[in-house]
Amino acid sequence: MKRKIGLFVALGFFALSVAAFAATNYEENYIEADGYGLPAETAGTEAQARLTARRAAIADAQRVLAEQLATVQVDAETTVQDAALKSDVVKTKVSMLLKGSRVIKESYEDGAYRVTVAVPLFGERSSLAAAVLPRTVIRQPFPRVLKPEPAESRYPGIRPSTEGTDGWSTGYPDNGSPYTGLIVDCRGLELRPAMSPVIKTTAGDSIYGYKNLDSAQVIRRGMAGYARSMEENAARAGDNPLIICGVGVDRYFNPVVTAADGERILAENEKTHFLDAAAVVFVR
Repeated sequence: MKRKIGLFVALGFFALSVAAFAATNYEENYIEADGYGLPAETAGTEAQARLTARRAAIADAQRVLAEQLATVQVDAETTVQDAALKSDVVKTKVSMLLKGSRVIKESYEDGAYRVTVAVPLFGERSSLAAAVLPRTVIRQPFPRVLKPEPAESRYPGIRPSTEGTDGWSTGYPDNGSPYTGLIVDCRGLELRPAMSPVIKTTAGDSIYGYKNLDSAQVIRRGMAGYARSMEENAARAGDNPLIICGVGVDRYFNPVVTAADGERILAENEKTHFLDAAAVVFVR
């Protein structure tokens, strides 16, 4: 098996990038990695062989997990590795998180051990969010006045929510009931997931971000859910969500809506405070 040595500077050790599976799953709230191990040459019994192979597999999986964690996007400008390089506290917390990773799957076949280790993305304790996201003391209020739609937008092909096209949302679903959450339909826009995304308008206003929310709540459950379709993983937005068509992405990770849709989102939030509750889903 070919391996390449890569320095994960943020954690202060060398991480081996192996040809093994590793993934960050925002839909299911976990990061996982596979590792493989062989028995130590000094193992005398079958039990010793299994034990030493398992230890080697766990160490291997944690190295792969370290590389996966390093690339997780905290916000549009910062990865976990960037955050760890800037803060010894974050570096220590991420290192402890790795050491505490949980074995969720294991097998032993033909003298080789395979394990899968995982850590949660979000959660009050022992999660990546608890390690890298700051705890804010004072929340910033959501904006009340937004800039108007620019005469020329850098986001081509704007699709207002009131018009809609095939495969896109058809507008504001209105059955007379209060909205329970927000779904931003970003299909076709190549939106990438981040732990701390920001919803922006085409005029450049930020209408939803980490500083607007209770940080303890964000660490516990995240700012937004990610889904692959309008039907899957959308329960976070409740049974009567406001559905908005995204028109672009900012820096790959931040959904962009029209200025008019931004005003509508904030106006509806004043009634039921679904943004405050982070009842937000991005379909990508």
